[in-house]
Amino acid sequence: MTDLRAADPPARPGGSVLIYGEGESPMAVLASALAHREVGGFRWADGAAASRLPETEALRVLEEGSGQGSGPRVPAEELLPPGAVQSDFRDWLELDASDSEAVLRLSAFLRLPSVLQLLIARAPEPAGRVAIVLTNVDALPIPALENALGQPEAHDTMRREGVLLFVTFRGSPSVALRTPFDRIYRIEGHRGQMWQEATVTVERGEGADGLSPGRSLGERLPWLGLSGSAVETPVAIPRHRLR
Repeated sequence: MTDLRAADPPARPGGSVLIYGEGESPMAVLASALAHREVGGFRWADGAAASRLPETEALRVLEEGSGQGSGPRVPAEELLPPGAVQSDFRDWLELDASDSEAVLRLSAFLRLPSVLQLLIARAPEPAGRVAIVLTNVDALPIPALENALGQPEAHDTMRREGVLLFVTFRGSPSVALRTPFDRIYRIEGHRGQMWQEATVTVERGEGADGLSPGRSLGERLPWLGLSGSAVETPVAIPRHRLR
């Protein structure tokens, strides 16, 4: 039997950010920049079909920001939890630990979608926090997506465990999907427009990101890099046009 002793929850809570609208690359830029500014690194996965590559510029930004190659694809079944519940591991624990806060936290974590658990386990943990990015989730079955990310319990668990989740959605997500997210950004762009000129509207969580004021993505991200630090030499995000 194992005597489970989990660490205290992180001093800085996690949260969830939904970025939706038009422009796959600008959404990837914003997700990457926020993840780097707020945590310092991230892991990512892509909801689009394996037969469809992300936009070239989006792929470059995500690979550069995460330090990994192409993000793994997310099959619909990975929106479900692995199936382990508290009863599955109760027999491994000391009796005095079976109803402890640590076990309740572990049980809640194991109810997260499988893809989130995998990304969290592989993400860097500066200061005990992690950032994960899910791109193009609109390509996944909407009922399964709403069941996975539209439930407040999953967002509560990520806040408690210091996980920052960034989700990009091409188009307009349903109310059910939007509701649990702490912060929501809408990106608007059009063909032939530089990503810096795409407009960004904060629909929920104004002031929580610490970004510069303005309407365009270029104004909100004046350093034009992924580090988010004024004392570092920024790594330029390449200029490109929206697809």
